[in-house]
Amino acid sequence: MIKNLSTFAQYRGISGVYEPLNNLYSLTYLKLNPDQAKLFEEKLFSIHSYSFNSTSTAVLQKRESPREYLIIKTFETTSQIKVWQMLLQKEIQNQIQGSNEEDFGFFSKAYVVTDGTSA
Repeated sequence: MIKNLSTFAQYRGISGVYEPLNNLYSLTYLKLNPDQAKLFEEKLFSIHSYSFNSTSTAVLQKRESPREYLIIKTFETTSQIKVWQMLLQKEIQNQIQGSNEEDFGFFSKAYVVTDGTSA
């Protein structure tokens, strides 16, 4: 699926890489308003200690809609995925949404790759 997204130029990588040897994937989709997208990119490329760009995490941006993002992170255990998804949701709400009452698109899903050809 990830290869298809890149092959058909739907998304372009803007930051980081994911570890393809891990077979557990967390995919998080974000659709932000212009202000939220600016905050997200400032945090993503920030030199400060807080950043969405962490180890084994890739961030892709939709070419036709630059305020839509896909965050891909891989794991070795399912417990790691649950912790990551809760942390990511909390940080996005605190760092990006803040006190803004406007909703934004946020969707997380975990996948298991059963063979190397599925990724």
